[in-house]
This record gives sequence, C-alpha cells and structure tokens, in this order.
Amino acid sequence: MSDTLEQHAVFALAAPNAALCYAASSAGIWRWRAGRAARWKRIAPEFAAVGLPAVAVAGKSIWIGASGDIAVSRDEGASWQLSTLPVRSEVQALAVSPAYDRDGVVLAATARDGVLRSDNGGATFFAWNFGLIDLNINALALSPDFANDGHVIATGDHAVFVSRNGGRAWRELPESLAGAPFTSAAIDVDGTLFVGSETAGLWRAADVASKLTRDVTFKPVTVNALSGDLAAASDGIYRRTRAGWKRLSADDRALCLARCGGSLFAGGAEQGVRVFKLNHDIASP
Repeated sequence: MSDTLEQHAVFALAAPNAALCYAASSAGIWRWRAGRAARWKRIAPEFAAVGLPAVAVAGKSIWIGASGDIAVSRDEGASWQLSTLPVRSEVQALAVSPAYDRDGVVLAATARDGVLRSDNGGATFFAWNFGLIDLNINALALSPDFANDGHVIATGDHAVFVSRNGGRAWRELPESLAGAPFTSAAIDVDGTLFVGSETAGLWRAADVASKLTRDVTFKPVTVNALSGDLAAASDGIYRRTRAGWKRLSADDRALCLARCGGSLFAGGAEQGVRVFKLNHDIASP
C-alpha cells in the first residue's frame, strides 16, 4: 500500500504562492503543486519518520522544525542543512519575514526556550527573550509591514507578547492573562492584532499599544489556528467580514490553515489535508 499524506496528521501548512503549498506532518514534509496532476508528494525522504510541527517558506527556501532541531533547504527541498541552535529546542512554530530577501529574518517559537531568532536565513539562531516572562511559546505572527514596523506577536500558555523591534525584545499585552492559554495569532494589514485561545475564544487589539479584548462576534470558545482573515475553530472554519466572523464550513477537524490561490487548505490530526474552494459566502470541498 502506497504511503500518502492522508494517512498522517498535519500540524502546519505554508503556501508561498497560489500554486504551491507545503505540509509539515507526523511523517515528514510534503509538497503540493498546482496543475493537472496536482497531489501531495513527500520531498525529503530523510525526514519521513520525523514528526514536524512547523514549516515556513520564502521563495525557494524552506524551514522545518522538530523536537531538537531546525533544518533549512535553499533549493525547494532537494538538499537540507541543520541550523545552529543555542540549545536543542522543541520547536512549535516557525515564521519568516515578509521582507526575507532583504533582512533574512526567521523566528522560531519553542516549548521551553522562548523565541529563537535568525537574521542569516536560518543558518544560526539565537535566543531573544528579553521581556518574555513565559518561555512556552505556541505561535508567532509577523506584521505584513514587518520591514518597517518590526511588529511580532508571540502567544504563550500564560500571556501574549508583542515585539516592536523584530523579535529582539518583548512586552506583555495588557489583559492577556484573562484568555490564556493562547494557541494562534495574526496581524492584519491595518495593524489589528488577533489572538486565538484554547478555551476563551478570540481576542483582538487595535494595535500593539492597545489592550486585548474578547471579540464578541466570534462565538466558538476554542481557536486552533489563524491565517490572515481565516480561523479554524472547534465548530468549523470561519472568515472575518466587516460585520464580524462568518462560518464557511462546519469542518471542525482543522488544526492549521493556508490560503493557496482560490483554495483553502486545512490540515488536521486525522484527515491529512482537506481542500476547500473559497468564494464570498462558503468554503466547499
């Protein structure tokens, strides 16, 4: 029986453009390319037995994180090198600068070692935890205007932290203890912060200087993932509109999301990746 992605849990997705998506899974890293014969294909056999909770992509470069290591490929997965880390960290999420070609910044969220930062494309990481009083970081989100404002969100088990200098120093967002633990984060193009929690719904702040408040237009109490204007919740997949959050699909199994062209990719613990066609009102498989 052939091995397929549908047989494995998917923990993270990254779609660098409308024709390409990567999936970090319980059985290595997989790639999907748009086309007549589009399908998921494992791209790094050496990691086939490795559970990968994190992936990030910029151009032809791919970063994957596991328990103890980060690996980087500069040639779309043809070859890989291990990054140099300050300690063998349990990586939970990876994020790459929107201006990566200019600044080479890659950030890693870890389970016990806070945030690791690289400014040389992931060759070497250093711990940057000044002001980070919770070192168990579950997710990271970089501002779309990161090159100019340097804004980053880091969500932890006990609080939410914001950096204004590209992930070098952190401060706790006011009122963030009320919603902990936090699972996910996103920064809108207008600077609005969105933070998902495990049991207290969705939270938002007008900017990095404002306190977090509960987003009452979002009804579910569990948020598994945020990606742009999309959210994976305990009762389905939602999209943010001017009037609030609208449920697009009742699929409640998604742990990670990625928009790829006109489609939404949703990965989960039991389903591999489901693909939904997005329109203004609904996501249909």
